[in-house]
Amino acid sequence: MKLSAKYIKILIPVGVLLIASGAFATIPGFREWFRPRPPKKEKKIVIQENSKEQKAILSELTKLLHAGDTITYITIAGTMDAQDLGDKDNNMQGDFCYTRQGNQGYYQLGDNEMISLTDAYIVVAHDMKKIFVSEPKEVVNPVRMSPDMEATFLSRETYNVTRTADGSLTQISLVNNKHVSCREYRVSFDSTGVIRRAVMRMPNPMELEDMSKDKLLKVTVRSYEPGVVRQDLLRMDRYVTMTNGKLVPSGRLKGYELIKD
Repeated sequence: MKLSAKYIKILIPVGVLLIASGAFATIPGFREWFRPRPPKKEKKIVIQENSKEQKAILSELTKLLHAGDTITYITIAGTMDAQDLGDKDNNMQGDFCYTRQGNQGYYQLGDNEMISLTDAYIVVAHDMKKIFVSEPKEVVNPVRMSPDMEATFLSRETYNVTRTADGSLTQISLVNNKHVSCREYRVSFDSTGVIRRAVMRMPNPMELEDMSKDKLLKVTVRSYEPGVVRQDLLRMDRYVTMTNGKLVPSGRLKGYELIKD
């Protein structure tokens, strides 16, 4: 299906899940998504924290999520399934691919590609047959706080935290059906600490009490290859070329509209 404007909000958390999978560390999201909202000054709020056992699980989770912070040469591929329980026409499934080489990165989700190169930042929207080219953007890891600090923040979000077996994997689950941003967050990881599956359940902001209108996001990591880079995806001439001093779409994208920002 084509990406519509009303689907943008559900795509952003997909990036969040990919971060959790170590896939797209350039998209800031997970840390802000779970960060507690500051209480209003006129109200006195008693913060309830998780038990000692649950805090230990949260500490393990945040360390898993930080494990890829320093990896700058990597390729990851998998599948994404986005379900809008309140509107099945908004459901979307597709493959994703992420590869990074130092300060250059490539991200593909379904019919859309985003490429951050040293000379340009390029977005290819195949569904609209458009290429957007702008000034280069730095690819950085959004490391803002330590795993221990994140675990402390999460422990105050009143999630029920569990650690269970998920087939050959281990699953950590955070569940709070009253949470205003994310009712449920689950990650399943292998014996090496690589997250292979991630699930997020978010309420409809206009219908917080109605779980039948929630949005579900599921990501499965098919391959996780540190040190491997898809060089072919990081070539600028794969997307645009210079002809007679003018930037034009490459041969494989002939007929696409090129828009310079």
